[in-house]
Amino acid sequence: MTLRKISTAVLLLLALSLLPFLAAENGFSGEKQGESFSINGVVRSNEGLPLENARVNLREAADFVITDKQGRFTIPFKNPNQRLFQWDIIAGKEGYLSSGAKYGPGSGSLNITLQAIPKFDSPDYQAKNQDSSFGINGFVRSKKGLPLENARVRIRATEDFVTTDKEGRFTVPLKNPSQRLFQWIITAGKEGYLNSGARYVPGKEVLFITLQEIPNFDSPDYQMVITSPAGPFPDNRGVKLQTDCGNCHTTHLWEWGTSKMGKTTQNKKVLKAYEQFIKEKSVVQQNTCADCHAPIAALQAPGQTDYGRAVNENFNLSKGIECDFCHKIKDVEVSNSPGVQSIKMSRLSAGNSFFEYGPYDDVVAMPMLASYNPIYTKSEFCSSCHQDAIKQPAGFSWDYEAVYPGAARFPLYEKGQVIPNQWTYQEWLEWQESLPETDEDKGRQCQDCHMNWTKEMLPYYRYIVSGAVKNSASERSPETIFPHKFEGASPKRLKGSARLFVDSNMVDDILEVSVGVTNVNAGHRLPTGEHTRNMILLVTAEDEDGNPLEFIDGSLVPDWGGSGEEEGDYGSMPGKGYARVTADENGTLNVPVWRAKRIASDNRIKAKETDESFYRFQLPSNAIEDAPVYVTATLIYRKDFRDGGDTSSGAGEDIVMQEKTIEAGNGGL
Repeated sequence: MTLRKISTAVLLLLALSLLPFLAAENGFSGEKQGESFSINGVVRSNEGLPLENARVNLREAADFVITDKQGRFTIPFKNPNQRLFQWDIIAGKEGYLSSGAKYGPGSGSLNITLQAIPKFDSPDYQAKNQDSSFGINGFVRSKKGLPLENARVRIRATEDFVTTDKEGRFTVPLKNPSQRLFQWIITAGKEGYLNSGARYVPGKEVLFITLQEIPNFDSPDYQMVITSPAGPFPDNRGVKLQTDCGNCHTTHLWEWGTSKMGKTTQNKKVLKAYEQFIKEKSVVQQNTCADCHAPIAALQAPGQTDYGRAVNENFNLSKGIECDFCHKIKDVEVSNSPGVQSIKMSRLSAGNSFFEYGPYDDVVAMPMLASYNPIYTKSEFCSSCHQDAIKQPAGFSWDYEAVYPGAARFPLYEKGQVIPNQWTYQEWLEWQESLPETDEDKGRQCQDCHMNWTKEMLPYYRYIVSGAVKNSASERSPETIFPHKFEGASPKRLKGSARLFVDSNMVDDILEVSVGVTNVNAGHRLPTGEHTRNMILLVTAEDEDGNPLEFIDGSLVPDWGGSGEEEGDYGSMPGKGYARVTADENGTLNVPVWRAKRIASDNRIKAKETDESFYRFQLPSNAIEDAPVYVTATLIYRKDFRDGGDTSSGAGEDIVMQEKTIEAGNGGL
């Protein structure tokens, strides 16, 4: 452990006096703005002697002051409002362990004691004590003084943690006995409570950490923080642009801004589909597009919000799903009701601070009032917008088990009384249920793939904050950081999601071909999402001059792959199509899901499974004389059907996921 790390290992207790949450301004407006204010104190050694030239500063502040010969310091404040807050005052001096004191409203002169580092080196210290162990002991209690069981306790920003027992007791192990000479920030977090912490200093026997319970209510009048406005705010909303999220989380904000999550109101395809839906929807169907794509607007009227107005008149305020919206989600009820209909919000004001939920139990840095919430690392969180179905009138049902055998054991199919729409969560759930406990993919969540690191992001960053704030933050393992790119069906990810295997065999004058398509990296069916997303497998056989071999029989691409003569029309060609195909009451295929009365077929490839198809071609007369013949298999991804239904809008951009060519008779590839 270096002196640099020693100097940064200091306590940060939460300023809980900022609560209750709804006391937004705490009477600040009545202060005299011209008044000055300072924090005064003395820095001494553990022997009681004043320490000159010690550096003293507010924790996380760049500016510092120096103590005089009597160890005295004065930290000036120009804003008198700051007297109403609690502050961690940190002191450090070369040759001493850093330490600090807490200033609170009404505090007098502060006294900070620094412990001198022993001026010797003991080469055999580690060897003599290598079998020893040392733990930091303490209790976690509620603000009412009650013990809190199952609180997660750790040294801040480390990966290992312990949980408290029924009495709220914990022991954080330190296997290296030399660690007892250092100071450590010990943090505690528990679902439903604000994270907090305490500082361990050498010689301290027991720590006490108090967690404040989060009020169990939601404030609809809360003003959401908007970091990416879609345009001028409506006059009646009284909104001002805030950039607070980007002040500290610059990298995460940039990642989000470039992702589809940051542009949910900018998707022209969704807006076009919505306009069609409004013209065709039945009187019993809900207006749910905004529930996912414009959730800030939809919070006002879940299931009834006009998505067109939310976008065109900027009632959503933001271009996408804001940071403050996601991190105010307290819980998600997995259901077929999309977006804001399935979530429970905690829109709570914290004065000049920010209350947010998240996946970390050790974030204890003002002005963030953070609360550990395990839902943020679970697929259930994603289900709010990636699991929904079109509800049908009472008494309606379709033969869903004919398409999805064994589906009756899953509640989300609702006994065939709904038409699957966004079904990705259910697909993931079925995959997870099929895995044995020993499988390495058991327990893998959506976030593990869609909020993970990619090679293009090297070098991986090690902080969850950016800019000047990073200088006072704790370094973390990249494995504990979740990039906010939310990468989905991008060309790069699609190209790594499937694998082709092509094999052939020559029998007399017939070329027999088999093609396998394996879903290798998607934890759901491939493709997934809207029912219009599809894959096309093309299989061709040619002689050495590029002349196609005559196709005899085998699988064919459906008409929805394109039945015309234009480039990209692959219908009736050797190959296969993979899609979830809807049908209305008249049997018309690929109708919009809001008009569908059943799923006619669904042959999309399940996670880690392989689909195999077979083909036969007529060999040319000279093939027996060792003239080479080549077989090529190409797997293409499309967002829309090319032909064959009202949802067709042209193939758009074809994304080649995989392509392989083999020489017939020389083995598979």
